[in-house]
Amino acid sequence: MSGPHSPSSPAPGESPSLGLDLLRCPCCRRLLWEPVTASCGHSFCKPCLGGAGPARCPLCQERLELLGVPAARCSVVLCGILERCVPPELRLAALAERARERLARGDAREALRMAQRGVELALDCSSLQLCRAEALLALGQHPQALEELDAVCRAEPGEHEAFFRKGKVLLEMGQRAEALLALEHCLKLSPHFQPAQREMEKIIMEADAPQPSTAAHLGDAHLSSAGSQLNGGSPALPSSTQAQDQEGELADGRGDAGPEHSQDTATLSQPGQRQELETWAESQGQWLGNKEETAAAKCTQPCLEESLSISDLECSLCIRMFLEPVTTPCGHTFCKECLERCLDHRPNCPLCKHSLREYLKAGRYNPTVLLQDILLATFPTQLAERRELHRAEMAELSNLTKNIPIFVCTMSFPGMPCPLHVFEPRYRLMIRRCQESGTRRFGMCIYENGKSFADYGCMLEIRQVELLADGRSLVDTIGRQRFRVLSRGHRDGYHTADIEYLEDKKVSGEELQELQCLHESTYRLAQRFCEHGDLTSRHILLQHGPLPEKEEDIQASADGPAWCWWLISTLPLEPSRQLSLFSCTSLRSRLRQLRHVLTALLQPPPCHPLPQRSPHGRV
Repeated sequence: MSGPHSPSSPAPGESPSLGLDLLRCPCCRRLLWEPVTASCGHSFCKPCLGGAGPARCPLCQERLELLGVPAARCSVVLCGILERCVPPELRLAALAERARERLARGDAREALRMAQRGVELALDCSSLQLCRAEALLALGQHPQALEELDAVCRAEPGEHEAFFRKGKVLLEMGQRAEALLALEHCLKLSPHFQPAQREMEKIIMEADAPQPSTAAHLGDAHLSSAGSQLNGGSPALPSSTQAQDQEGELADGRGDAGPEHSQDTATLSQPGQRQELETWAESQGQWLGNKEETAAAKCTQPCLEESLSISDLECSLCIRMFLEPVTTPCGHTFCKECLERCLDHRPNCPLCKHSLREYLKAGRYNPTVLLQDILLATFPTQLAERRELHRAEMAELSNLTKNIPIFVCTMSFPGMPCPLHVFEPRYRLMIRRCQESGTRRFGMCIYENGKSFADYGCMLEIRQVELLADGRSLVDTIGRQRFRVLSRGHRDGYHTADIEYLEDKKVSGEELQELQCLHESTYRLAQRFCEHGDLTSRHILLQHGPLPEKEEDIQASADGPAWCWWLISTLPLEPSRQLSLFSCTSLRSRLRQLRHVLTALLQPPPCHPLPQRSPHGRV
């Protein structure tokens, strides 16, 4: 995964003054190419991740997963940012460098794909055409490689290296006369280009070598030049030892890149092809590197803020600046909240409709780190405003008396657990917002004829949420305070209400003593009910647990003793009767009603005597 460049230094062909450090791949330190955002939220070049990607992120070491896709897919938003911010000359230069590196590693097919992509972007890019020619040559496609080199020679008639490569290809195809002419032209352009001189010498030394009009002259000149060098004469050629070392490096492909890529280059079928690739990577580096530096020097790249507009960083769902941008496995990016709301309704990408079932099942929507950095670097003021707007929305949701969310479902009571199975999209959103706002609370009311929900309800607190693979959830809640509905409303599909909380009226003196006596007698009846109830009652008790202990201070809680609510939730009462007891703010009245119900339930059924028969058989 480590690239050949240190993180602190710019890659070849890139200018450090362009302000594009944000757009560099953390692995290879070059400008991102085919950017892919991993499941952890970090972005890399697709070739750096490899086919299926590494097991863990090189930055955070988190385990990477391909959720529902066979291979990593490019980020559409990041591709658009690169296209806008990076000049074509710089992109092509960096791409040529990548293709050369792939060739040196022996991955000719990937090098050909890169070069082909670059040539599609710029038909007249000679460096990429040379890369494509070498890749074709490595794959054994000599005619196509020769065609590419002919095109480069026509486009760059003054570049001797292109003619040298053409001569080499012609030699491999067995066309020595044409090869000799190409090498001859190379030496006319650069008389001291040593690789061409050596190739000319090999051809001329052969017995059946072709002899074009000037070949003999050039050969004699080359040999005499070599001889004078040995005698300490002309410095046109290096000493014999230097020439031997340099020829070994060029011909055998040795040098810094040779050993580290020996395993990669073994993928090529023939040793000659490996030798050619390494020779070309070594000899071409200086020439193409100079061309890339020239291209980078010519382009004047503005800063990211000047290249990008806010519309380039907008969510396609809410049409606002990204907030916590999340990139899906299919490569599309949305605000985290927007994506979650879409997945509440359907487990597919909102844009390409690709299935996101595995992504939904994992339930980890990690924000795209690079996009967050770009937003902060380019539009800090607008991002701060976007965050402030979100905080204001969360503050509104955290108000526990105004516009509180209402779950219309069942009766719930203070201190009593209320397990919920949440599957409707509107309630998925509601539960998620309750968690994000930090309150973890919402109201529970029952449906009432003629109204959207009853006038009284209980505030529930979320204790735990278990997300299921298809987006549903099992929510463990417990009842807290009772409330009365003042007004009703709606928000994004679910009900809301302005409320006021209920409190039992407190008493003192003789009233308190009478209330305590009533409390004692009613609690004893509740104990008898639990001990002597019928089979149905005992089954209900198993579900709700044992009767809570009697409290010493019966007025300590605003909602009264907890055992009363436990008893109301277990008694076989109609919802309307439960609601009447629930809305009562007098503990005395509530205890009296409970005592009346318990007394009726504990009374034995009346015994009816059997009718007596008359002696005549009549009743």
